[in-house]
Amino acid sequence: MKELKRIVQKIREGKLKRLLGELLWMYTYVRRYWALIGVYILLGASGSLLGLGTSMVSRDLVDAITGVNSKRILQVALTYIGVGVFQIVVSAVKTRLSLRVRLKVNNEIRADIYEQVLNTDWPSLSAYRSGDLLYRVNGDSNVVANSILTFIPSVVSSCISLGGAFLVVIRNDPMMALLALAGAPVSFLTTRYSARKMRQFQRENQEMASNRTVFDQETFQNLQFIKAFGILDQITERFHTIQNETVEIALRQNKVQSVSMILTSLVGQAIGYACYGFAAFRLWQGEISYGTMTMFVSMAGSLRSSFSGILNLIPTAVRAGASASRIMEVVELPREKKEDQKEAEALKETGKNTGVYVHMEQVDFAYEEEKWVYKDADFRAEPGEIVALIGPSGQGKTTTLNLLLGLYHPQRGRIVTGNPGGNSLEVSSSTRCLFSYIPQGNALFSGTIAENMRMVKPEATDGEIRAALEAACAWEFIENLKEGIHTQVRERGQRFSEGQKQRISIARALLADAPVMILDEATSALDVATEKRVLKRIIRREPQRTVIVAAHRPSVFSLCSRVYKVQQGQMQEADEQEVKRFLESS
Repeated sequence: MKELKRIVQKIREGKLKRLLGELLWMYTYVRRYWALIGVYILLGASGSLLGLGTSMVSRDLVDAITGVNSKRILQVALTYIGVGVFQIVVSAVKTRLSLRVRLKVNNEIRADIYEQVLNTDWPSLSAYRSGDLLYRVNGDSNVVANSILTFIPSVVSSCISLGGAFLVVIRNDPMMALLALAGAPVSFLTTRYSARKMRQFQRENQEMASNRTVFDQETFQNLQFIKAFGILDQITERFHTIQNETVEIALRQNKVQSVSMILTSLVGQAIGYACYGFAAFRLWQGEISYGTMTMFVSMAGSLRSSFSGILNLIPTAVRAGASASRIMEVVELPREKKEDQKEAEALKETGKNTGVYVHMEQVDFAYEEEKWVYKDADFRAEPGEIVALIGPSGQGKTTTLNLLLGLYHPQRGRIVTGNPGGNSLEVSSSTRCLFSYIPQGNALFSGTIAENMRMVKPEATDGEIRAALEAACAWEFIENLKEGIHTQVRERGQRFSEGQKQRISIARALLADAPVMILDEATSALDVATEKRVLKRIIRREPQRTVIVAAHRPSVFSLCSRVYKVQQGQMQEADEQEVKRFLESS
């Protein structure tokens, strides 16, 4: 009755539903790789059967040597050697094949999870720290992959060893079989207690590993800032604190494992002594031979170890379940919708001749309920125009650009893009192919300049890359580099000044050849003359291109067709006087 109440309570708490969900999620991968897992099971099963065979052949060999059956000594010896050699061969093949299977399954599962994370809706994904996501994609997926590959084969192998040994022993001596399994209830209860604790520790370990990854990543990304402010001591102290917390969790986990291991080992040792003593007594009574005694002791040990092996798989399942839960938390987030991908590509193709417009119509947007960035916002940018966004920092300029890119979605109203006089689409992840984007941070990646450029157009020739760099006024410093476009950028573009990084980023956006270009303070590090040259070349390179900029500089506004002001929950078109007042106040 107590057990039934406990199960009902778990169902109410949702624990059973969560566990079933984790198992079903992992089963989707088991089903996908059933053939590889099947081969792995066969190899493990063959190893278990060979182990049982070795014990039985050992009995015949001992009996032959001690004179019970000396006529078969040569045959038995050759069989014993043959089984041993075959066992070595099977073990080597299993090791080699298991490595290949593990690498394949591990890489494919990680790639699948990685792709799902990348295609997750941005507002949902942005709630997670990048270091935490990195650990879930790498650490947690590695645990799940290894568990999927090894858990079922290990269960099958252990069950074969347990069942085979039990059948052999009970056939020869039922009392010995019962004696060998006498410690099973104690081992089961001990493992059950340990499993509950292990799930809690596994959660703590995973969260700590994520925190450690986040801390390490942010430390090295911001090392220049840390050194500049002289806060190395504080960072080092935080590092040691994380280390100490990790050690504390490990020690608490080890304490539980040690107590469980001691209890299980003591019971196992007591049962082992009992089996050995019982077998010795039977031998002393003349009821069995030396070989049979050897087999009994070996099989009794196999029974205990197989049962313990099955129980020890429970912590593996706990770790896999905890990791699966963390991965499911991310991969079950809403996905970006890409149903209009073909229509968006058609708009882009037509836009080469007609250009593409972008309109916001009565848009309301808030990050949190009742905390509106703006309401009833209207905005339009037509082909061939440069349209600017102005406003104090934090009032919604970058938010507007993110809305245009389909990274965020309005609570009311709509944002549409299309060809003048032609088809239109509501902005979504599908319509991003219509935009090229230069963010404030000018995201450059490790690799060469050419590799950074080809990220948006893999088939681009060196000539096309040079033309884009010339249009962005970047070729004037790149041509003087020893390796030209094959110069290493280094992490986050550390090799170049802010202005040079901005020009490379603009060149990359030009190479993408999208009909709409968005610049988020992307010319802030350029001098006024260079800024004007870059903007004029952008328009000259593609007269139908729509350019949308978030900026503070008067040099930009003089080139704009329209300027919109975002401030105090409103977006309104600003006239020359309003722009002037804004510039004077900023």
